[in-house]
Amino acid sequence: MAEGKEGESTHRDKRGGTGGDRMRKVVLISAILILLPLSAPQARVLERVAGVIEGKVYTLGDLEEAASRFGLRRPKGENPLDEMVKLERFYKEVMDRIVEEKVLERTLQRIGKDVKDEEVEKWIEGLKKKHKVSDKTFVRELHAQGFTLEGYRAYIKNQMRKARVIDFFIRPKISPDEEALLSYYRTHIDRYTLAPKVRLSHIFISLPADADSKEREIAEGKIEKALEALRKGRPFSEVATLYSEDPSAKYGGDLGYLEEKEIDESLREVIRNLEVGEVSPIIRTSRGLHLLMVTDRRGGKPLPFEEVRSRVMEGYYREEISKRYAEWLKKATEKLDIEVRL
Repeated sequence: MAEGKEGESTHRDKRGGTGGDRMRKVVLISAILILLPLSAPQARVLERVAGVIEGKVYTLGDLEEAASRFGLRRPKGENPLDEMVKLERFYKEVMDRIVEEKVLERTLQRIGKDVKDEEVEKWIEGLKKKHKVSDKTFVRELHAQGFTLEGYRAYIKNQMRKARVIDFFIRPKISPDEEALLSYYRTHIDRYTLAPKVRLSHIFISLPADADSKEREIAEGKIEKALEALRKGRPFSEVATLYSEDPSAKYGGDLGYLEEKEIDESLREVIRNLEVGEVSPIIRTSRGLHLLMVTDRRGGKPLPFEEVRSRVMEGYYREEISKRYAEWLKKATEKLDIEVRL
């Protein structure tokens, strides 16, 4: 009897796995749970201090409440460990936003230029008027994006403060000379280069992959006749109109100008190697048989600096402002009495 029980213990039960497997799972889950905050005393978890800014204590609960001011939502994880990692990032991001908010507020109050509530309301009313939305619709849209109405007001105020700080402390210090703009242009030349485009003419004969031998013979005979006509010097447009089964046949097979990403992958390599005016060999794809001719190529070359100077200036300012604002915020934050405990 004892032997029977001992033998049974090595078999997998209905829940799957041996006793050893289940024990390993229990040990693993227990190890993970040790790393997680206990969920039962949820209130105590939210009372945990996340940081102190200028003497004001912020708990995790405060951070969750403040999240709506920044359009942030408490994340959900696929499992307890994943949720813990996401929550840690969430709390840190909210704390960083609060610190930035305090820096901006203090800076503008010091020079008597803080944003007034009336300015925020005027901006919001203008937004609703521009998009012709009711108060009810506006609030519903805010909720869909993670904002409460009060949270959105605070968010807009913070954005207006940021813009004001940039206008007062950062933008006036940016004055690029021509060499700086030229250097930016060369460094980001891809932004000022038109995507290469190719103008194609196309002859297509349908031939499904499951076509029988008779259908295959007819399709192949048709494309061979088209190719023979082209070899004899007949214009591609005439041959396409006569033989092609593609909708472009009524335009003489002309597909217009296309970027490479708009062209079927199975045809790209052949097209790359065609000269203007050159006809491809017969190409077989899952759809059927093709003949292609490149009639023109354009783009692929950088636009002249003089032609895109205003765009270069805009890009230069945008990147410089972003970089210098980050530097300014870092220095301004160091002047505050801040303790982050996350």
